[in-house]
Amino acid sequence: MPLHRKPHPECTSAGRVTARLLLSFLALSSPIAASTRQQQPDPILPPLLPQPNVPTSSGKEHSFTLRHVFLHGDLDRPAVHRRHDISKDESPLWIESDWGLIEEAPKPLLARSNLMKIHRLKDRHPSVVDPLVAAAREYPGVWTSQLDAWSMDEVDGPDVSHVETILTFAQMAANAYVPVPNEGDWKDVNGGYNRTDDYGFGWDGNGLRGYLYADETNSTIVIGVKGTTLAIWDGDGTTTNDKENDNLFFSCCCGQQGNYLYRQVCDCAQGTYTCNISCLKHSLKKEDRYYAAARHLYNNVTALYPHSNVWMAGHSLGGSVSAMIGLTYGVPALTFQAVPDALPATRLGLPVPPGVNPDKPAQREFTGAYHFGHNADPIYMGTCNGATASCSYAGYALESACHSGRECVWDVVNTNGTRVSVITHKIIYVIENVIKKWVQAPECKFTPECYDCPLWKEVTGNKTQSSTSTSSSSTKTRTRTSTCQTPGWWGCLDETTKTSLVTSTTTTTTTTTTSTCKTPGWFGCNDETTTTTKPPTSTGTPTSTETCKTPGWFGCNDLASTSLASIPS
Repeated sequence: MPLHRKPHPECTSAGRVTARLLLSFLALSSPIAASTRQQQPDPILPPLLPQPNVPTSSGKEHSFTLRHVFLHGDLDRPAVHRRHDISKDESPLWIESDWGLIEEAPKPLLARSNLMKIHRLKDRHPSVVDPLVAAAREYPGVWTSQLDAWSMDEVDGPDVSHVETILTFAQMAANAYVPVPNEGDWKDVNGGYNRTDDYGFGWDGNGLRGYLYADETNSTIVIGVKGTTLAIWDGDGTTTNDKENDNLFFSCCCGQQGNYLYRQVCDCAQGTYTCNISCLKHSLKKEDRYYAAARHLYNNVTALYPHSNVWMAGHSLGGSVSAMIGLTYGVPALTFQAVPDALPATRLGLPVPPGVNPDKPAQREFTGAYHFGHNADPIYMGTCNGATASCSYAGYALESACHSGRECVWDVVNTNGTRVSVITHKIIYVIENVIKKWVQAPECKFTPECYDCPLWKEVTGNKTQSSTSTSSSSTKTRTRTSTCQTPGWWGCLDETTKTSLVTSTTTTTTTTTTSTCKTPGWFGCNDETTTTTKPPTSTGTPTSTETCKTPGWFGCNDLASTSLASIPS
């Protein structure tokens, strides 16, 4: 792959030479501190001070080199912020030749800039934006109440129609995967930092890592954010942390009520397909989450380069986090195979301009975010979920489907017949089999019709575990309203005796008898005569006063019946 370096004219002005020497002495004597809590970096070579008031230009070519490597601590050490400075002599460029060999080249990374529109806040300093983002999680109307705080700006951004620029950003995103050169599946390309010289840096396998590239004048810098390490079993490098953050960001409710293999990372589900958003937002804003770590990374970088244009780059989870940082501070972001990021953007309280539904960030057009990917990757396309999906077997609950900004899709399925598989998600596959083999960049389209988690209902408030149960009991009350003189095996043998069954819904059982038996027997009362009392008026059941003198097995055998007594009214 041919690379070209832009020639630099010799500086002959005595005033400029003197000014550069003075600036160099100032840079060596008191480098800018990224944060009062940041640990002191290794004094290798601080960067040149950037030029103030960088003019906006279109079609300018930039030559980038690796300048710094940043580390934000893992889950056990969220307050750790470390930085390693890289000199130009320690930043080799590795490329793959036409014969498949890995060789060192003397040329830096090349990218072209172009003008783009971004609808963003006028004051984008982290000290101003961060408190508003925190408040927006509780009060979504924070952004819509500040109509005069927004502006439509035309800024310098990466040229998304230039194939070599796209390749450069993909290589920057690939570099962020390499803790050790040539280790594992991710190869060290274009300026990877040599781990054998990292004494005192304290590199580890966890936490968030970012690679910072700067052009020759420090007018533009690119931050490459380390993304998800794909592995099924936890404990492999950053896999545990990445899977936890993936499931927080991109599942409908923390991996709950889905595949039993999902790694559940919070307990915010309330009922079937109901998620407590207040609970979920509390989990997302914890300091050990990648978004919070990426904001610290951005703060450190902008403290080092306060007047420079900042561009974001990343792959997979790193691409999604890069896009979120771009939405937060209004800077361009160019990502590769990024997991759909619109869902977490709604829950993090990211800035939303007036006239845009804060629950539908995919409907926001001028974001500066461009998501490159091919349609053979189910993770990028938002289809790697369900009972039989590879992501589900690995414990990833990737249920989001919408990207913020624009989607730039290579149609490798219909053009090349590429089979849909998560293997195509890897950044090296994208570089070697897609970007380098396509002579034209894909068209970047706006997709406002996309919706996330349509089956889920979101509720707010404190999550409680209370329930109320109501039960009722039905009882049967049997009331005898007549006296049987001749009981039998299957009932009373009196000819005109009737028994009624009254059923009511109560909580007690009551038996009421309206006659008095003086001679009780095994099967009833043996009195010869019956004493009749007035029945309760609420039953409305007639009372028998007839006496059978000659009972039989199947009824009374009397030839004549006695007269009925009148029932008093």
